[in-house]
Order: sequence, then C-alpha cells, then structure tokens
Amino acid sequence: MDSQSSGGAFKRKKKRMSTYQRAMKFSKRGKFGHGFQIQDEDFQYFLNILKVSKETFESDDDKCIFVDNVFKQLHGNEVNYCSNQVVSRVVDDLLPAASDHTVLNLIKHFESDLRPICCDQFASHVLQQLLHVAIYRAYKVTEDVSETTKENYFNFINKLCKFILNNLEEFIWDTYANHIVRSCIACLCGQPYLCSKTPQQKGENIDTNKEHKNLLKKYADCIVNIQQFSEMPTTDITSGLLQVLLKSISPVSKKRFKALVEIIMSGCFPISESTSFDNISQVFENNSCSRLLDVIISESSEKLNNLLYDKYFNDKLADLTVHHNGNFTIQKILSTTADATKFETIFDQLKEKMPQIINLGYTGVLLELSNACLRLKCKQALFFKTLCESLKCQEETEDGVTVLLLLGLKVADNFDNLCKEPSIHIHGSMIVQNILKFNKPIKMVNNLNNLDTERLVYLLCDVKGSYIGNAYFESAFIGERSREKMIWKLKDYYTTLAKSKSGSRAFDCIWKVADTKQRTMIMAEFLKHESELTSTQFGSIIASKLNLGMFRHKRDEWMKADQDKLQTVKVFEINKYC
Repeated sequence: MDSQSSGGAFKRKKKRMSTYQRAMKFSKRGKFGHGFQIQDEDFQYFLNILKVSKETFESDDDKCIFVDNVFKQLHGNEVNYCSNQVVSRVVDDLLPAASDHTVLNLIKHFESDLRPICCDQFASHVLQQLLHVAIYRAYKVTEDVSETTKENYFNFINKLCKFILNNLEEFIWDTYANHIVRSCIACLCGQPYLCSKTPQQKGENIDTNKEHKNLLKKYADCIVNIQQFSEMPTTDITSGLLQVLLKSISPVSKKRFKALVEIIMSGCFPISESTSFDNISQVFENNSCSRLLDVIISESSEKLNNLLYDKYFNDKLADLTVHHNGNFTIQKILSTTADATKFETIFDQLKEKMPQIINLGYTGVLLELSNACLRLKCKQALFFKTLCESLKCQEETEDGVTVLLLLGLKVADNFDNLCKEPSIHIHGSMIVQNILKFNKPIKMVNNLNNLDTERLVYLLCDVKGSYIGNAYFESAFIGERSREKMIWKLKDYYTTLAKSKSGSRAFDCIWKVADTKQRTMIMAEFLKHESELTSTQFGSIIASKLNLGMFRHKRDEWMKADQDKLQTVKVFEINKYC
C-alpha cells in the first residue's frame, strides 16, 4: 500500500542529502560553497573529486597518486581554497592517503598564519586532520618514513600545540578554535580521534613521548587557572573541551585529574548543610554540566567515585532517577559500581521508584540495574520481583505473557494481549537477556516455554528479540532439559526462523547446542520445505552451510559426519577446562 494512502499514519523519513548533492544544488544557483568563493571551474573539479573519492582503488599507490594530483590543484591557494566548504571536505577526506611530501607542503603553508586558520569555519577542520595525520606518521614505526620526515612532523606538532597553549584563553571560547584545542589535547595523550563523533574515524591509540605528556600537563594546569573557569562547565563548547581533557589527563596524571574533578565539582555542586535536592537539580537542568558529570563518573577510579557518591549523591538517588538529566548520571553510577554492598544500598533507594521510571520512559536506569545485578550477583530475585510488580504482572504465568510485558516494558493495564506482534523495547530485550543469565532464571525460562509458539517465533525473528535466543542457549544457569524443551517446542517453525535475517541468527544458537536427534529433526523439516527455504537469501545460506543436499541423498553419511563434528566439539570443550 502506498504510504500516502494509509491515512497519514505512517510517513517515510525523508532521506538526508549527501554533501555532494547539497553542493550541486547550490552550484546551480551560482553559489560555490560557503566560505571562500572559488572559480566555477575549480569548484566543479573539486565537486567531481568529492563524488569519486569514496570509490575503491586497485592499490594504495594508485590512491596516493590520485590524491597527490588533487592537491596539486591547490598550488598557490592552499589556505584560501581550504577555507571553502567543498574543498575543505575533499582535503579532509583525502589527507590520510596523501604522500609525506604533499602533507608537509600543506603544513608549510598552514604554519605561516595559524591564528586565522584556527578560527576559520572550514580551514580549521583541515588543520585538525593535519594534526591527526602528523601524530600518526611521527610515531609510526616503519622504514618508509625517513627520520628527517618524522622530525618535520614532530616540529609541526610541537609548534601547533605550543601556539594553541599560548593562546588558550582566547581559543577555548571560539567555536572553531575550541575544536583545535580538543584535538591538541587528544593527540598529546595519544588518542587523536578521542573527540570524534564518527565511529569510522576511530584510529589506534599511540604511546606518546614524555615531552608530549608534559605538554598535556601544561594544558591541564593552564585551563584550571583560566579566570573564567567557573563558566566553562555550563557552556556546550567549553564543557565538551573539559570532557576531552578529563579523558586525556586521566591516564597521564592521576593527581591533575583528581584536582580538576574537585574544582569542577566544588564549582558545580557547592555543598553545605542546607543543600537540598532542589539546589542540586538546578545543576542537572544544564545539559552541559550533566554531560560533564557523566564523564567524571566514567573516568574516575573506584575510590574517587565512592568519595563523590558519599559527598554528592548518597541521599538524592531516588529523586535524580526520575529527573530528565539526572537519570543518566544514575546510569553512570550504576555502571561503575563495583562493590556489592554499595549497590545493595543504591538498589534499596531506587526500587520504590520503578513504577515512576517506567511511566517516564527512563528505562536505561532499569537496564543498568539489571546489568549491576548480573555483574555483582546480588539482588537478582528482588529485581525481577520488583520489576514485575511495577508492570502489574505475575512473575510466572501460564501463557508466558510476563515475557511480552518485560520486552515491551509496558504495564499490564496498557497491554493488548490479542496483538500478534507486540512491540519490543531495546532495553526490555536486554533486561530479559540479563534475567536469563541470572543465577536462578527458572521463572523467566518457564514463561518463554509457556509462550504461544507463534509469538515465540515472532520474538526470535525480531531484530531486538532475536538476542533472547543467545541468552537462553548460552546461559550457564539454564539446564539441558529446559534447552531441549525449547528446541522441541520450535518444531515445524525452523524454516520460518531460517528464512528470517534475525531468526537465522537465533537459529545458529539453537544449532550449536542441539544433539544429533534434534538436528536430524530440524534437517527433516528443512528437506520438507526445501524450495521455500532456498528461495530466500538467509535460508539458502543455512541450507548450504548445513549441507542439505547431502542430507537428502546420503542421510546416513550426513549423520555420521555430524556425530563426528559434535564429538570433536565435546573434546575441545573438555580440553578447554582441563
């Protein structure tokens, strides 16, 4: 059915235009990218490069030649052209593949006038990428890079980082220069892409030398002594810089990290005898402060976290849990708690708030509670009981509906039991997986086995629900009988599982634990529905992987080969624990 004819109930999300498409759109209006305006011919050239730069090359040498040819087009206009939106994007993308000669040539032109480049909307991105490329190549252990070239890279890194340090008080408040400061800090600690938002850009960490680590310590000392430091945690760009500094200085200088944390906390959370939750909540109303606090908790040692917990959060957990920003901090506290006694105290404060947490949709707190119960092996039964009470359902039911309520994190009053395809919440699925790994998951196991088979198959074929199969068949606390019961329950539905993308992944978990008799039953079902199975991408992969053709013509040989495989696996498992 056409999405427009369904009464407007569903609207397909509009696909976002790529950088190339947007640039093409504006070029037709005579606007050749934001920033420095370049000639039409040059703009069209770089626009075409932007389009083809993502294509694969036969070898790294071919790509290097291509990249160097592109950079030759910048000759005489390196800085100006890098201040253009499209050219900046092209250079940023291609720099890691450029030759040392090309990179050092660009460095030479950028070094001549760093201040305006640091504050430029587009050239600043190129400068960041130059720093990232330089730090990797300076520390790269290879015969390809000469000592002279490495020395040139080190000279650039030192010059840029010292220049930024000398102008720190000005640059931290500038939108674009602020990100250069972050890159310098991240590079000096050996994590160049620490502040990158794109996972594809994550590079390897580097063990930087003593000189660079000492320079990083100077950054920390200078930032702490900035006159307007008290304002930094409350502003987005400066809070982000402090987050990068905390992550970078933590492995380099524990002393400075602790001092920085104490200054931030005393400024954000002034504590006195009259301090109430209302005073604390005002801090959490500021997103910048809240995110900074999350990083402090994540990066602090267990000892420091205990001190922060006792001083700032001990008697305020219940209120913070139902705060729109505070609940994220509670999640961080739960994820870093390593002491069972401390966790029990936290749990006792939070359990009364579970119904409110569910109503507000702050389900990340419930997930972290289940993670902590699993990790610390305590409060597991009470967590399951309290969660079921909050959802107004029994811990074990004859129709297994409890599983569906937990998966959707829906209160029983709002649940339609007649719905054949109930919604699955990602946090609900992860909580159920954790419960199946608890020391005594029998009630959850019984709920799954009591569930209507068609509903169970629907769950296992869902992208979020399929991971329940992993937890069920891999849990150390679910016995052989329960696994066998589940395997036989799914009889006549294995073809449906195998045809589905997510279901086929759940099927792999089942196949690993099935014995020869159960595998023969499954293969017989596949043979019966062979044409239906092989008509789908994932079904045909499974049919090929399990050698369905051999099973059809030489069943005895197939069974013998399968028994040998199972025996080999058992021997391997025995040797593994010897």
